[in-house]
This record gives sequence, structure tokens and C-alpha cells, in this order.
Amino acid sequence: MRKPSLRQLEAFKAFVETGSVSRAADVLFISQPAASKLLNHFEADIGMELIDRSSNRPVVTERGMRVYEEIDRILSGVDQIGQAIASIRAEERSQITVGVVPGFPANLLSKAAQIVRRERPDISLSFVVRSSEFLSHGVLSRKLDLALIARELDHAQVRSSIFYDRPMVLITPPDHPFAQRKTVSMSDLQDQPFIAFTPGSVTRRMTDAAMAEAGVNADIVLSATTAPNCCAMTAAGLGVCVLSPLFASDHLARLAVVSFTPQLPFHVHAVRPVEARDKRGLELVLRALETARDGLPGTA
Repeated sequence: MRKPSLRQLEAFKAFVETGSVSRAADVLFISQPAASKLLNHFEADIGMELIDRSSNRPVVTERGMRVYEEIDRILSGVDQIGQAIASIRAEERSQITVGVVPGFPANLLSKAAQIVRRERPDISLSFVVRSSEFLSHGVLSRKLDLALIARELDHAQVRSSIFYDRPMVLITPPDHPFAQRKTVSMSDLQDQPFIAFTPGSVTRRMTDAAMAEAGVNADIVLSATTAPNCCAMTAAGLGVCVLSPLFASDHLARLAVVSFTPQLPFHVHAVRPVEARDKRGLELVLRALETARDGLPGTA
């Protein structure tokens, strides 16, 4: 196997993210034949079929997606190195990178960024959206200064605190019969059209376990990877959903929120390295996030 070039990695990443060779070429500012050549040589060099070309529209193979995930992780690190170098060169700015899980309320992040900008305009703040596992590794490897994750990280090299700990709620369309009730129980979900998170997620594991314990068989009509998708499907009247109220806060205008029993605790942990690059700046960022959290509707 020959060692792939950085340009080949960039070409394959662009192909996966844009869905076509021509659009990947546009992203890389090269011709389509040049992009095709990079992709073909990449597959030949590593001895692996990454793209299925049997149909009119080439698609990524399962192996290709696994390779893409690794490339994305590696190139994200390269981008962060570039940001760090630019920050060091500027010297007058402090770069703080915060990781959040998918579906984290954008309104909370923007309000926190406003607070940080107002109090410390010298801080350059950036947000990375990834899974809790990816973000945990990011904090441990010092690629991230702070991460808000849906799992506990018990490690001597990190400090951890509870950022959010309200139990999950039921969300429904505003005209749903459940919307008029103060509380909905697990037994009420029997045979109800239900919108679930994808298998393996924290929320899905919790709801599946609670349903199994109660002997309830909800009618799972759709599965979604993120809270915004679940909220959109619920607002469209496709079913009801159980999730953390934090992740529904950006969508309350289209939803009804109802208390749910049994209580399903959902914790978001704030984790950061014990030795931070800019401790004062990092504490400011965390306080700003907490202030923005407290100001969101339906999350207090």
C-alpha cells in the first residue's frame, strides 16, 4: 500500500460531503478530470474500493464511509493546528474551542458567544459539533478546551461538572390530545406513533429500556439522528417524541411540551482539561454558556 497524499484525502472528503465528483472539484478549485484522477489514485494506492461506480451516480461504499470518518477526524485536527498557529502568530487573541453534541441549541450558543464577545473581545471562540465520544477524546487530547457531552467522563486529566440535568419530556404537535395534559405516562405511549432517536444514542437507549420495563410497545414510525429532526417531524404531526427539554428549546413555537413519567434523567456534562491554556477565558466561556442556558424558554 502506498501512502496517500493530503490532496487525495481532501478530494475524497470533498466527494463524500458534496455527493459528486464535479462538486468536489469545485470545492478544491480543480477540474473534474483532476478530481477523478485523485480519487482513482487514492483507491489504487490503498488497495480498497471506496466508491461504487456501478450506477449512474457514484456512491460511497460502507468501507468508504469508515475511511471518510477517519479522514474527517484527522483533517479536523489539521484545521485546529492551523487555527492555533494563527492564534499564536497574532498573540493578542485567545483561541477557545468548544465541542457540543449534535442538536445542541443554536440560540444558546449564539447568546453565549455574544456574552463572551462583549466581555472579552480578544477571545476567538469556535464550536465543534460531534458525538460525545469524539468530544471526550478531543478534551483528553487537548484538541478541545471545553466539551458539553451527554455522558460522564471520569478521568484524572479532566474537570467535570453538570451543565444541565432536567429529566426528559414528551413533545407533541400543539393540537395533539396529549398537549392538553399535565403529565403523560409511559403506558400512554402504547401503540402511539412514536418518533425515536437512532439506535445506540443515549436517548434511544434510555427510552428503549423504560419501554421494555413498562412492557410498552410504541409504534416507532420514524428514527432521527438529531433533536432538530425529531422536533421537525413531531411538529409535522408524524408522532410524539421523548427528549431533553434543552434540545427542544429552539423549537417551542411549533411544539407542546408535557411532563413525562417515569422521570428519565438526562445529564449534560461540561468537561475541560485540568490544565487549560487560558483558564480565565475558559471560565468566562463556561459562565456565558450557563447564563445563556438559564435564559432559554422551557429549560429552567
